Amino acid sequence: MHQVLHPPARSVLGAAAVVGALAIGACGSSQSPPSSTTTAAHHAALPHATAPSPQPVPLPCTSARLRLTFAGTQGATGHLEATFALRNASGTMCTLIGYPGARLLDAAGHPIPTRLKRGGGFFPDTIGSPRRVLLAPSASVRFGLSFVTNSEYAGAHRCVQATALESVPPGAGGALRVSLTGGGHPRIAPCGRQLVTSPIYAG
Repeated sequence: MHQVLHPPARSVLGAAAVVGALAIGACGSSQSPPSSTTTAAHHAALPHATAPSPQPVPLPCTSARLRLTFAGTQGATGHLEATFALRNASGTMCTLIGYPGARLLDAAGHPIPTRLKRGGGFFPDTIGSPRRVLLAPSASVRFGLSFVTNSEYAGAHRCVQATALESVPPGAGGALRVSLTGGGHPRIAPCGRQLVTSPIYAG
């Protein structure tokens, strides 16, 4: 007689357990992680910060944009300073920096013989360094023009009354003119041969 050998019951249970574990593992492997395409799309949907665009720098003021007016005087111990205003008559902002050119004219319209000195005068506004000024439409800047009013102090030079000022704003190109006669204008008569101008400053 042949004997049929049966596996032990414990071995059958072990094999069943292995088969079950494999089945569970197969089910778990079907849940794949999110793809890189999905992640990239998520980040693309997020808002990005944008850098602020640089502000344009205003161009220098030209003489065509400016209007020159007389603003007043101050004086002390044989010195007088006439203050003048430059107004932006255009519709756009512009800039000014530096010292203006200036010459006084006599009654015949001829320049009064003087030397123009930039800064370092008797009045405080001639001491500071030039600073750039942003000039908005209708806004004004100022500068002072000073001289000696005592003929003895100035070396006995003749004092000549000025009837007008011609001034070239710094970097502006052309000359502007303003009358120094008529109502509201004091007598402006430099006695020495030197005029001192302040830099342009905010008015």
